[in-house]
Amino acid sequence: MGIKNFIGFAFGPIASAVLGLITVPVFSWVFSPEDVGRLNILHMVISFCLLLLVLGLDQAYVREFHETSNTSQLLKLCFRPGFYLLLVSASVSLPFSNNLSSWLFCEVDPWFYPLILVCILTSYISRFLSLILRMQERGLAFSISQIMPKASQLILLGVVLWTGATRNFLTLLWITVASTLTVVVVYAWNTRKEWLLALETQPNPDQTRALLKFGLPLMISGLAYWGLTATSTLVLRSQSTLSELGIYSVASKFAGAATIFQSIFTVIWAPMVYKWVAEGVDMVRVDTVARQALSVVCAIFVVTGIFSWLTDYILPVHYISVKYLVLCAIAPPLLYTLSEITCVGIRISRRTKLSVWVTLAALAANVLLNLWLVPKHGASGAVMANALAYMVFFVAGTEASAHVWRQFPRNKLYLCVGFTIAFAVATVLFGPTALIHYALFWLAALPLVGWLFCKEWTELISAGRLCFDQKISSRMLGDKSTYSVKKK
Repeated sequence: MGIKNFIGFAFGPIASAVLGLITVPVFSWVFSPEDVGRLNILHMVISFCLLLLVLGLDQAYVREFHETSNTSQLLKLCFRPGFYLLLVSASVSLPFSNNLSSWLFCEVDPWFYPLILVCILTSYISRFLSLILRMQERGLAFSISQIMPKASQLILLGVVLWTGATRNFLTLLWITVASTLTVVVVYAWNTRKEWLLALETQPNPDQTRALLKFGLPLMISGLAYWGLTATSTLVLRSQSTLSELGIYSVASKFAGAATIFQSIFTVIWAPMVYKWVAEGVDMVRVDTVARQALSVVCAIFVVTGIFSWLTDYILPVHYISVKYLVLCAIAPPLLYTLSEITCVGIRISRRTKLSVWVTLAALAANVLLNLWLVPKHGASGAVMANALAYMVFFVAGTEASAHVWRQFPRNKLYLCVGFTIAFAVATVLFGPTALIHYALFWLAALPLVGWLFCKEWTELISAGRLCFDQKISSRMLGDKSTYSVKKK
């Protein structure tokens, strides 16, 4: 992938995270913690339905894209089964819509079911259309589509404030619907050639079965992973209060800044590593990437620990504990990113059933930890449980990958991640009562990270300079060729 495409892909997550850091405080000031908690439940429901309906065929599309001669047919093969399942599921769940609304949101409204259904439908379509841009390495178009939801949410929040509209969960639901519709329209326009060609193709049932054989284990793993991420929300909903759920939701959304790293990396990583496999590249380079990613993960933890107290100045007073919680809240996206590298051998070897067992082990740990910690600590217990469960997820997946694929060095990975998670948990537990401000401890860790990963920082800086020099050289060559053509 060239530097231009990399910048294109990186632009979306960075801009989206910046907009997210604006929208989160606005949401927290405009809507009550209870409604913010309900919004968290809505996102949980959408993600669950998307994982179930996609049937793992989104991953099958990514895996087979570089090894098929008809990508349009592949798109239709992967899109169609889940779309039919969506229509059936919508019909079956219709009679229970009020009961589901009451159980999930503690409120009933006739608009809830149709609006949630629109959110699920647009999210499903957007998922596959985004894969087209991702696999074609159209980074800028992909990024613009990622920015649109946050931008439209900010605009609609401004409309709510300006018009004095009712500030309740139904308003939040309308804002979510409008943002997802905006995204699917943009995706549809940017990929119109590809999906129009896909409509004309004739799927082969044998190919569908082969794709499902690859995708269904990943779907099960994805559902288990959803349980891993949703457990805290469900336990807080049942064992605590909607207000605590709102605090947890805001802390998680602030931790969304850490997903810049996750979003950029995961979008680029899977297509790139599968391309390496197809080209017969020496996979030792994966070890180098893992070390470099570890250095970035540790640096993000330290910088967050130094500056998380700034949330006190942009959030209402009832979110004062967020500055402690955000240290554990950033653990899931960062550890997931590391696991994408260290666990890649499971997918390369097509042993995707192992992903199910790895995720189930982490899910079991998360359920037990949440049931133990949430009743006593509320939102603080939920973020600690998540951080520790993702530690289990990372270690189990890494060991499974080393077993079925190839052995690689792991001691430094485990030591650094273990100490970092321990410091994050300590911040949540002892930060509010410590005699010394918690940020000073994280500040003291900054030179340690710089020394421990000196080699990795040098490699990253050198790679950045090389990319920059190549960019300048290509521009100069382009200018010279243009000049020579004009001269002739």
